[in-house]
Amino acid sequence: MTLGTALSTARNSLKTSSGQMSVVSQNIGSARDTNYTHRTTHVLSGANGMVSSKLIRDDNPELLGNYLLKSSQSAAAAAINDGATQLSNIYGTNDFENSPSRLLDDFKKALQFYANNPSQRTAGDAAIDKAKDLANSLNAGSKAIDKIRTDTDSEIKDSVDHINDLLKQFQQVEKEIANEKGLGRDGYAYMDQRDAILKELSQEIGITTVTHPDGSMSIYGMDDSTLYDKVPRQVSYSPSGPLVAGKAGSPVLVDGVPLSHDAFNSPNGSGKLGGLLKVRDEIAPQYQKQLDEIANALTDIFKGPPALFEGGDETNVTGTAGRISVNPEFDSNTVDGGPEKLGNDIQKLIDNLDKPRNFGKDTGLDNTQSITSYSKQSLSWMEGVRQSATSDNEYKSTMFSRAGEALSNETGVNTDDEMALMLQLEQTYSATARIITTVGKMLDDLMSAVR
Repeated sequence: MTLGTALSTARNSLKTSSGQMSVVSQNIGSARDTNYTHRTTHVLSGANGMVSSKLIRDDNPELLGNYLLKSSQSAAAAAINDGATQLSNIYGTNDFENSPSRLLDDFKKALQFYANNPSQRTAGDAAIDKAKDLANSLNAGSKAIDKIRTDTDSEIKDSVDHINDLLKQFQQVEKEIANEKGLGRDGYAYMDQRDAILKELSQEIGITTVTHPDGSMSIYGMDDSTLYDKVPRQVSYSPSGPLVAGKAGSPVLVDGVPLSHDAFNSPNGSGKLGGLLKVRDEIAPQYQKQLDEIANALTDIFKGPPALFEGGDETNVTGTAGRISVNPEFDSNTVDGGPEKLGNDIQKLIDNLDKPRNFGKDTGLDNTQSITSYSKQSLSWMEGVRQSATSDNEYKSTMFSRAGEALSNETGVNTDDEMALMLQLEQTYSATARIITTVGKMLDDLMSAVR
């Protein structure tokens, strides 16, 4: 090797080491950015000792795909857990003292005391007061469910708006990546931004992605609907307004086609949007149906005449829990009113509370049992849903955390490794610089000898 060749090789090596150190510095500086993907400089050997470098973005599409899956599953579980907790808290505070089940037992005991002491008007008044408490509890529960569904409906609108905004951001980043590649640059910074948008989008809705040969991406929703393919697809939603018992919520549309609820259990998860829809359209309405069945059974058992509970409708059970009230004729404070209107066979009414009867078949509970056991089973059902949602949320959250760790370990920055590499590169740089100095001195000596 001639001195000129050695000098050229050393200078080329120095330039390559300098570029590597720049990349390492960038890695270290971005170590805390969870959306930054580690870069590696690959050194390539050429003819006559020449070396060159190629910058590689150490992404991992498989791990990113798993992260997006776990992200959407965790977000869905969190939304369902939040909704189930709110529903459970309607009656779950203070040891369920205001639940229909507890108040029905109190009403039954008060009736029994009055049946045993029919001459005590105060005992009858106490029983009527317990009946009022029970009706008020059902009213409050139905109203609370209406509010939870209506609030959830507003959250659905916010989620859809966020999805549309993210899809627009994704389109802009895709354009920037294409522009960078057209100019012969890598566009890695914009690819990091693209991954960040996908991560945020997966929190709102379950997604899968397809990368095309030119590096562009398409995004598909949880029911295989197309969310992005060269341009964002329109995700639309019209708020439902106040949601009362029996009123269905508006659907979420992608290009005019409703998202399918069957897709909530699909392998790619469902995101926050799917969880919210499940609370609004499945869990809350089912609980409301149970309360309506309890209220309807009360109006039937105490139908009189005169009827103790008003608000029932033999042809339409829906909404009975929100309408039920105690007939003023049984109130001692009204003219000619009082508990005596319960009649002489109060014991039969009490016994009817424990007799099997038929309930609706779409409530999630046994449809043949007594109202006493039905009200208790309803409370247990709601607590079971809450406990299951809490457990599922904890599990999905843990799996999401592990997916994040796996992605970070593979594509993130390990500062210890980078610092060790930086030290190695500095040593290589120093050694190469010494070679250049030595070759330069040898060339000077040679020139002096020639002169």
